[in-house]
Amino acid sequence: KRGRRGGARAGQRVGVCNTSGSGTDLPWDHSDLAETHGPLPQSASLFVGFVFMLTASSESDRQTNQPISDGEEEYVQTAPYHKRYTETQLEAGAGFILNDFNEEQCKAAYQSLLITDQHSRTRKYLLCVASGVPCVSHIWVRDCCKEGKLLNYRNYLLPAGVGPDERIVEWHPRCSPFKALRVLLVFEEPAELWSELLMMSGASSVRQHQAEKDSSDIPVGKFDVVVTDRTCPPLVLKSVTSQEVPMVSPEWLIHSLICGERLGYHSNPQYRHDYTSPPSS
Repeated sequence: KRGRRGGARAGQRVGVCNTSGSGTDLPWDHSDLAETHGPLPQSASLFVGFVFMLTASSESDRQTNQPISDGEEEYVQTAPYHKRYTETQLEAGAGFILNDFNEEQCKAAYQSLLITDQHSRTRKYLLCVASGVPCVSHIWVRDCCKEGKLLNYRNYLLPAGVGPDERIVEWHPRCSPFKALRVLLVFEEPAELWSELLMMSGASSVRQHQAEKDSSDIPVGKFDVVVTDRTCPPLVLKSVTSQEVPMVSPEWLIHSLICGERLGYHSNPQYRHDYTSPPSS
């Protein structure tokens, strides 16, 4: 269901994207939507036993995921996406909807899936990549409802994301790229998502340090890597540098997660904690 080539443009952005409600501004009319999104399932048990989460790519994701040229194949088969209608289809087929990621409920389910329009950096998408929950195109829901039977969702798997070489990385089972790693997070605001992703991917400990605090309480020899950004205070920077602890940006974390392996701390300029994207030409 997905046709694409390996090489593609990757966005120079760091961090998790907020969704802009891809497709949710379409008219809320079942008769209109059934034509493009498929009907409501005839079987009231079509999706029984499944736990679903839904998300939608942001405008930033959609721009980044465009092919390099008009002749380049798109990453995923495109089709209109109406998140609320897709959710209605799943519920009509006895699917259970989770409003937020919950690892325990995902593990307890016969099968848990994330449904969305394309690969992205939304919170739910990154958490599902980290936990091994398959991310599946909403086209699977449409086709199941159209054909009146449960199709193999593996034929509709979305990629884990775009790697450091600007190529698509296919979805992969759960990995532990940060196994036994001791991580210090230094940000102005609490970095709960980064903490969750690190622990879910094998880190042995994650400590958060607010950027405005003094560096005096950062113990020596307790951390293997520091994840931070340009807001890292000079005192913290001096303390970490004196301990020769690598400092990386969240982009290193995201790329390692997408690739399913711990990437080199200095293997990409974007992994510098003070990296700034070059101006557009």
